[in-house]
Amino acid sequence: MADTAGKGKAFFDRADQVAATSNWDFAIEMYAEGLKREPENIERGYQNLWEVAVKRKMSGGKAAGFGDKRSHKTNGKDLAENLVNTWYLLAKDTSSDELFSSALKLAVDLEFQKLVRWTCEILVERQKQLKKPSKRACVAVIDASESLKYYDLAVTACQLALRAVPNDAILDNRLRELGAQYTLQKGRYAEDGKKFTDTLAGGEEAQRDLQESEQIIKSDDFLQRQVEKKRQEYLADPEVPGKINAFVDALLQLSGKVSEAEAIQTLTDAHKLTGAFQYRMRIGDIQSNQFKRLIRQLKESGDLDKAKLVAKKQLLFEISEFKERAANYPTDLGIKYEYGRRLYLAGQFDDAISMLQQAQRDPRSAVRAMNLLGQAFMKKTWWQEAVDTFDRVLKTDITEDAAKDIRYHLADALEHLGELNRAQEQLSLVAQVDFNFRDVRDRLEAVRAKIKLADG
Repeated sequence: MADTAGKGKAFFDRADQVAATSNWDFAIEMYAEGLKREPENIERGYQNLWEVAVKRKMSGGKAAGFGDKRSHKTNGKDLAENLVNTWYLLAKDTSSDELFSSALKLAVDLEFQKLVRWTCEILVERQKQLKKPSKRACVAVIDASESLKYYDLAVTACQLALRAVPNDAILDNRLRELGAQYTLQKGRYAEDGKKFTDTLAGGEEAQRDLQESEQIIKSDDFLQRQVEKKRQEYLADPEVPGKINAFVDALLQLSGKVSEAEAIQTLTDAHKLTGAFQYRMRIGDIQSNQFKRLIRQLKESGDLDKAKLVAKKQLLFEISEFKERAANYPTDLGIKYEYGRRLYLAGQFDDAISMLQQAQRDPRSAVRAMNLLGQAFMKKTWWQEAVDTFDRVLKTDITEDAAKDIRYHLADALEHLGELNRAQEQLSLVAQVDFNFRDVRDRLEAVRAKIKLADG
């Protein structure tokens, strides 16, 4: 493939800026555009895309709708384009083993070896977290890893596959063969390692850093070396955004209040020095994550009352945070959605409605904004406005999960208006798709009973 280095930089830079405002969908689009021009760029492209995808998932992002799937389908001709389209859809559906396996196969076909390794590592870590790993996903890793002689990953994936199907004779035999190859490979590295690393620029330390940088789980020593390296680069050019953010990223890779405090101080200094609001936003993100971590720890310790109090403080903090962001980025409708969502959660429905009405103009957050807008009208007992809002969003291109939730709320609003037949219709549509969705069965039976009573 022709040299593409640097051709996607403008899009990656824009994606980084947008991601800093939590506008995940637009960031995904920009990373995908950059990858179309640099389909092998792991550091600026895939790694950042995956990070944004995970954050989007954690904030409630839904899977790609029909329109996205249609515009990003694989065409069977251009493998690089197919790879980027697959990763775009994967970024919106991070739990899809099918998309992961497809992305991995395309990387193998394109002979993008570093991308193959990185994708395999993510898949392996995902499967480790599951009570029952996916045999399909594990076999995809085994095949890809074995083809490039990544026997360490192949062995781990095979062991995970056997957790899913313990009595699979084929996997048993394959594990023995892969284990033997891995043992031989380690023996060769032990014999030839000194000579091999000496041929690399920087010697053994550079090779050690290179190898460890490709691993998902990195040692504390490696992370500390990265912090020191990025610190020196930052101190040499304290006004360069890339060096500021790289130093902060390295600090946040370390776990502990000390490294987070230094990251916050670095961002504070950068904000004072440059006036760029993006650094102020990163401070807010760190502080929000600190709230989340404390809440999780309190729940794990069983102190649920304290966890609720901290959650309320977090909500008030984030309302103030997003109010400031909306003021600094008045045209960013993604921020207005996040601000409106938090106002809704705080019971500030009038202000929430105002924000969500603006946010619904953004195609990337329109469905979520309109769904929440309808619910805000319901909280004010504005049933007709809620019905009209839900009816509008159901006419757009939405996922099945979104449609279930919207129809469920629409039925509630219709029931309050006395339109029982329409309420029954909406609940029936939900039940036909997902019989176990919330209390839809009980609600449907209750509405039918009301209709029967009204008919005499």
